[in-house]
Amino acid sequence: MERTVTIGEALDDQETGLTRVGDVVVLEGRLFVAQPRERCLRIFSLAGEFLGVVGREGEGPGEFGYVNGLGVRDGLLWASDSFLGRVQYFDPGGQYVSSLRIRGHPTLPIIGLEVLAVLADGSMLARDPPGASQQAAFPDRPEHVIRLDERGSLRDTASVLVGSPSVVALGETSRGGISYTMLPESYRSQFSPSPDGTGFVVLHREAARRAEPHTFRVIRFDAGADTVWARDIQYDPIPVTSAWRSQHLKERDDLNAPMLRELRRAYRRLEFFPPVRQAKAGADGTTWLRIRTGVDAWEWEVLDRSGRSIARVGMSPQGWLKWAGTDTLWFLDHDEFDVPYLVKYTIRRP
Repeated sequence: MERTVTIGEALDDQETGLTRVGDVVVLEGRLFVAQPRERCLRIFSLAGEFLGVVGREGEGPGEFGYVNGLGVRDGLLWASDSFLGRVQYFDPGGQYVSSLRIRGHPTLPIIGLEVLAVLADGSMLARDPPGASQQAAFPDRPEHVIRLDERGSLRDTASVLVGSPSVVALGETSRGGISYTMLPESYRSQFSPSPDGTGFVVLHREAARRAEPHTFRVIRFDAGADTVWARDIQYDPIPVTSAWRSQHLKERDDLNAPMLRELRRAYRRLEFFPPVRQAKAGADGTTWLRIRTGVDAWEWEVLDRSGRSIARVGMSPQGWLKWAGTDTLWFLDHDEFDVPYLVKYTIRRP
């Protein structure tokens, strides 16, 4: 993989500077980047040239109360708005086309329901994300990914995410509220939809309890939520070291003594690292797995449409994979001041 383009390193640049980055989608030679804080999408060429902005804060056509999920269906870009409870469609040039209100179900909230994918048949996958207090109080409670029909009404459950999340309650603050934090590692299942709505990938990573061969499971579903393939992949659990714990605790000088003690207890409960940091469904039917090979070392394993391993990349970028195509990858990374930027990698084949 060759690093070829960088976008967003200059935060003070009104055109290319990025704030918090949501989903990223490539459509007809353009890169669309969700900007949740600014309630808009930024458009770039694949060479990194700024092309314009789609949307602004508001409730009218083409406006957003919040923007998070992005994807492609029938040659159009869709963008989900969990605040206004709708999905909007735009053409490849960024022009507004139409919108769909989420009806949901009496048992589900409309505001806050996150649309994760629009599938090829027009149905949608969504979730009602639990808050920090719920995750901390009920860490083993399953989370349901529900399927909505093409009109936005509840249809059924497409998948269930399990495992302990990374949220920890540290204790009461001076103002009477509860302080929460997130551990850098989690055994929670991951969900990754294909950008074009042809299916989705679920990664289950059950916690290892002993230093002996263990497995994690990857499942690929099609647009009808039927299983395409499932793989149980064996790995050797990597123990969490005291040096790793100490290093991460040193970075939390913002906590008082009781909160730091609670955080230490949470870190001690981490016996082994999760085997996979990220699972990403590619736009070409591939599945990318960022597999841990050491305390601070990873490799990317690439699975084809049938779940067969076809490549292994030893020197992986450190950021979060946002888009995987046949020949290009887009990663989200942050500099030393936590400023986000996107990096394009071109895949070179012999």
